[in-house]
Amino acid sequence: MKNCRAPSESSEMNGQHSDLISSSELSARFEQLVKRKKAQLRVVEPLTAIPSWPTTMRGTPNACLRSALFAGIQGKERIAYKKRTLLASVDGIEVRFLGIQLIQSDLDVWMQIVHLSRQQLPGFSVTFSAHALLTALGKGTGKSQHEWLKESMARLGGAFVEITFQGRDSFGEKGFLRYYRDETTQRYIVELTESMLRLFEDGYTHIQFEQRHKLRKQPLALWLHGFLSSHAAPYPLKIDTLHRLSGSSTTHLRDFKLRLRKSLEALVVIGTIESFLIAEDSVKIKKNPTPSQQRHLISKQLG
Repeated sequence: MKNCRAPSESSEMNGQHSDLISSSELSARFEQLVKRKKAQLRVVEPLTAIPSWPTTMRGTPNACLRSALFAGIQGKERIAYKKRTLLASVDGIEVRFLGIQLIQSDLDVWMQIVHLSRQQLPGFSVTFSAHALLTALGKGTGKSQHEWLKESMARLGGAFVEITFQGRDSFGEKGFLRYYRDETTQRYIVELTESMLRLFEDGYTHIQFEQRHKLRKQPLALWLHGFLSSHAAPYPLKIDTLHRLSGSSTTHLRDFKLRLRKSLEALVVIGTIESFLIAEDSVKIKKNPTPSQQRHLISKQLG
């Protein structure tokens, strides 16, 4: 009986030993897979600087100018995105948003704070008074304007934005900025969030501040000013495309076309564009490129 039992015990031990070897091999393979995946991960280097520009300009990432992230609508038309929503944007950029819709006046606030921070290292804060910021934006400095600024800062601080470039790299961040406000002096200490500053790495445009200032209270004209400024030579554009990209709330395209014509006329007056021609479903725009855009066009032609 002992001779009968021994082989059985030996078989069970062999079976256990075989299982141990299999588990060990599985662990080794898993470790190799993890190492390969880590080797493939792209290292995102810390942001070392914010681009600088002349005092008369406002540097703005193209992702903000070529999408519906900052819609060209009135404040009373804004909506709340209750879930992560894909906004309209040009090819190569995907913008997803969660929060209260941002509009061109919110972009004005962020642009001005970025302008004040352009000589700071990322991660360092900038200090300013509400009075000074409102004055720089050409607004009044009464109680209602101070409250308006508080609301805009809250929207910029509370929005969640995720931007994907070329379907490859995605950057997500809760808010464009973080801030502290002294309720007695109404002075702000603001830190800009790094992910939103990283938008400069994918291209940005120098916006002529004086021209933009002349378009106050004309949200579609403000959006068009930024969009067209970001292109050296605008190509013929579908009216439906501009309707989507600007985040327009108009239901009927014919109503948007009327707003578009009025806004483009305003851009002619201030010298942003030379002329425009609206056809049945598209618009052709002629503009003089800036010196840097002229150099870009020449280098593009030379190949």
